[in-house]
Amino acid sequence: MNMTEHILSLVISSIAARYFIVRIYRLLAANSIYTSNYSGRPVVTGMGLALMFPCLLGTMPFLIHRIEFDYLGFVTAVVSLVVLGVIDDILGDGKIRGIKGHLMVILKGGLSTGGIKLIIALFLSTLLSFYYHSYFVYRLVYTLIFLLFINFINLMDLRPGRATKVFLISVIILLLTGRFNNLWIFTPVATAIPFYIKGEMREQYMLGDTGANLLGGILGYYTIKNISPAPAFIMAFILLAIHIVAEYYSISKIIESVPILRQIDQLWRMKDDADTGMDRV
Repeated sequence: MNMTEHILSLVISSIAARYFIVRIYRLLAANSIYTSNYSGRPVVTGMGLALMFPCLLGTMPFLIHRIEFDYLGFVTAVVSLVVLGVIDDILGDGKIRGIKGHLMVILKGGLSTGGIKLIIALFLSTLLSFYYHSYFVYRLVYTLIFLLFINFINLMDLRPGRATKVFLISVIILLLTGRFNNLWIFTPVATAIPFYIKGEMREQYMLGDTGANLLGGILGYYTIKNISPAPAFIMAFILLAIHIVAEYYSISKIIESVPILRQIDQLWRMKDDADTGMDRV
């Protein structure tokens, strides 16, 4: 993989982000795809859909050069998770939350949009884990990590910019752990985020399940492909612990009670006073 491919990916991702973020916002707003945010303000949801296009088009320079499972697996995961997220954002019942909630619905003989997402995400994570790892225990751990990363980002998508900041911090940790191998996995979405973040900080829109699926899936994919078993076991334990804590305590209250976390959470946050359009983005 040469530098030219990375530069092309950066350029294509930037153009795609600049083009699609404005237009996807208008499309979702025109179709009244709104939800109430933490303060009760109506915001467009499902804007993770706009981040899909930089991820797909930004991968093209690598795909065109050589067709490999790495790229095809990434693209398949991105499209599948985003489509599932769109279904969840449009048709989902907000009263059913978390992996546990959707599992309980399935065990009682029902099915929710989150349950559909869980089943297909489980299939994807199992496929990827079995391809990249030989030992059964490792496969189980990486499958769990993939699922937990998706729900982890979903748990963070409760305040403007929080999920995106957590994603970027996670990217840094994973890159350091993975010795900066396969940087192409993060290049497109990291390029798109600066174009995206302004509108979320103004509380015009939010990632929704679509964006949580996308960002969490990318973190999970990188972990499966690049992170060795020892640190992966630690990650699985940490993610599982966070999910257990989230069942009994408010993540937002925990963040607000820790000064450094509260400062990071408030960073860049702003209100868009009168204008809620996207013409200036």
